[in-house]
Amino acid sequence: MNEKKENVIAGDYHMLKNKSEPSKKRCFTIARAAMSLASGHSLSRNPVPIGRMFEADLKEIKGTRAWDGQHCQVFKDDIANSMRQEHEGTHLLKDSPACHDILALSGGGANGAFGAGVLCGWSQAGTRPKFKIVTGISTGSIIAASAFIGSEYDDMLKEIYTTITTANIFNARNLISWFWNESFADTKPLKALIEKYADKSVLKTIAKEHNTGRRLYLGTTNLDAQRLMVWNMGVIANSGHPDALNLFRKVVLAALSLPCIFPPVYFDVEVDGRFYDEMHVDGGMITDAFISDFMLNFSANGKKKEKTESRVYVIRNDKLMPAPEQVSRNLPKITRRALATLNKAHGEDHLHYIYTIARRNHADFNYIGIPEDCALPDKLTFDQKGMNKLFGLGQELAKSGCKWHKKPPTLNILD
Repeated sequence: MNEKKENVIAGDYHMLKNKSEPSKKRCFTIARAAMSLASGHSLSRNPVPIGRMFEADLKEIKGTRAWDGQHCQVFKDDIANSMRQEHEGTHLLKDSPACHDILALSGGGANGAFGAGVLCGWSQAGTRPKFKIVTGISTGSIIAASAFIGSEYDDMLKEIYTTITTANIFNARNLISWFWNESFADTKPLKALIEKYADKSVLKTIAKEHNTGRRLYLGTTNLDAQRLMVWNMGVIANSGHPDALNLFRKVVLAALSLPCIFPPVYFDVEVDGRFYDEMHVDGGMITDAFISDFMLNFSANGKKKEKTESRVYVIRNDKLMPAPEQVSRNLPKITRRALATLNKAHGEDHLHYIYTIARRNHADFNYIGIPEDCALPDKLTFDQKGMNKLFGLGQELAKSGCKWHKKPPTLNILD
């Protein structure tokens, strides 16, 4: 018995010894990967010192960003300037009444097809406002840019959300490469997609609209600081800087970079003449959608005009209400369900926050989300059939004059 066992072991040894060179290299690669993982291997970087994170700014184009929830005089002054630009462009009297429409677009991955459909259907209904301010998180960043530049870009928006597949978004990495990379996939296809649609003509149009007093804001998460960074995309577009287009695209990529799945995006910044990098990922890590108080302070002189009316619209590319389900005793299914539950609660909280800001600033609140009875595809599969269905649903709802919720649906339950 022992002799037989020894022969088997010897046979195994000779099989390994006689393996081809490529096979040996694969074994060596696996061993190296395992050792790297065990030793806590990480890629090098030059992060901003913790005590100086809130002082860092871009090396070149200044005044383009601010921390959400923190006083920023630059952004407050910019809103006041937007009113002066608006008055100069339309020759309004100083005390004339006006209504300013603000649109907030949520994240949702492939479910962004719903929001894209709503905007296109809204245009077809002839009732879509020309928004004073548009904000976007995650997939909402792509929709926001199109919503900002106008209905003439609806065909582009439809093309993005009805023709792309997973192959247009990311390339999955092989299992072994996970050990020395920052993510499970690379975003080379997504970069190419952004470069295709965010071109010089789009940048020029955004700059032109910015100079009429309109504003486009996108959100990313500074992962080091655990804070939402708000980017004034019109300032970037209007800067005239030779690197403006690259920076614009980089912000959009960062806004879409779901951590772990996609790699972070790094921005070169400086503090007192010293240079560092910031790690940015999907703004959805912090908030599902956003509107800040300063965005509703429409004044050219620092005082809110009494006759100015505001309407806040929120399009959420997901469902909101709890959806009971019997969860199997299976790790992937439990994980997926837990994350979906967290995301739903996350979205509800931030919708309430936007509602509170709107109420506090005497703005009319309007909300729409994916109907609760709609079957949703996986957010990261980018299945054309499912996305076309969601696009068509949003389009038909808007074309037929969809009913906007005047408060978050969960508050209606309490009435």
